[in-house]
Amino acid sequence: MANQLSDVRQNRDRIHSILDLRQLRKRLNLPGNIAVTSVEAVGDFGDFISYRPLVVGNYKHHVGDQLFDPNAFAPPTVGSDVFDNPLVAKRNLLWGPGSWGVNLGLHKEFKFGERVNATLGADASNLFNHPLRAPNQDFAGGGGNFAYLGGFNIHVDPSTLQLLPPVVPDDISPNDQFGRAFQTFTQEGVEGRRTIRLRLRITF
Repeated sequence: MANQLSDVRQNRDRIHSILDLRQLRKRLNLPGNIAVTSVEAVGDFGDFISYRPLVVGNYKHHVGDQLFDPNAFAPPTVGSDVFDNPLVAKRNLLWGPGSWGVNLGLHKEFKFGERVNATLGADASNLFNHPLRAPNQDFAGGGGNFAYLGGFNIHVDPSTLQLLPPVVPDDISPNDQFGRAFQTFTQEGVEGRRTIRLRLRITF
């Protein structure tokens, strides 16, 4: 069995703008967009069977590049209070990192006679090369490492047939990448790293 945040909810705000500077001798278009997103890590814990861990410490404490302290969680109980124990992690407990990015396009039109037009431009995605740490669905949910707390084993007492709680640390398999925002992801059309594309279009 394992502990995992298997559902990820995202909140996004987007701004799209086009600025047309007609006061220049040649028309200059500046299309661009700004995207802001945050990830809310919510949902149940577990691979095959959904169990949520117990919250036994300050999970908001950062440990190195981990946004959440894995030591603040413990395996669930094996008794009748497995679902209603007051220490069981509540829904919407963890919020992942937010992201922002800026795209910018610069285009200029040229006229050659009455029939030929040429457009020269450059489009930059993630203009400031800002890392987008908000994990996508593959990395944060559905088996992703960001939300995978780790695994644990339980045992059955052969004489009483009662479940025995996991023994720490022998029955615990922690995930070292839990809560670590060490990758950058494409978000809302903003690339995970800066990319610049040049374009030339001729119409006649």
